[in-house]
Amino acid sequence: MSTTATPVLCEILAPRAAQAAAFAEIAATCARDTGQPLQIEALPARRVAEPVLTLHLPAALAAAQHPIWCLACRLACFCPDLRVSVLVEGSSHFAPPPARHRAA
Repeated sequence: MSTTATPVLCEILAPRAAQAAAFAEIAATCARDTGQPLQIEALPARRVAEPVLTLHLPAALAAAQHPIWCLACRLACFCPDLRVSVLVEGSSHFAPPPARHRAA
C-alpha cells in the first residue's frame, strides 16, 4: 500500500533570481533525501536584504511532530546564509475549548 504525503509549501525569497534558483535546487534535494514532498516557489525579491526560506506547515502536521522539522534543520545546516523559518498556519487545533457558562 502506498501513501503519498501532501506537499508542504516552500517559499524562497532572495535578492537575486540566480540565488533563489540555487536555494530551490538545494531545498528540492534535501526534501527528496528526507522524503518530504515540497511545492517550491522561488522568487527574486529585491526588497529583502537576506535570502529567506519559509516552510508553510499546516497545524495538524505541526502538532504531530512532523518530519518537516528535520528538513528545516538540514536546510539551515546546508545553507548557513539562508534564514530558514517554519510558519505554522493558524487552526482551531490550538484554540482553547469554549467556556461554559454557569447558571446564576
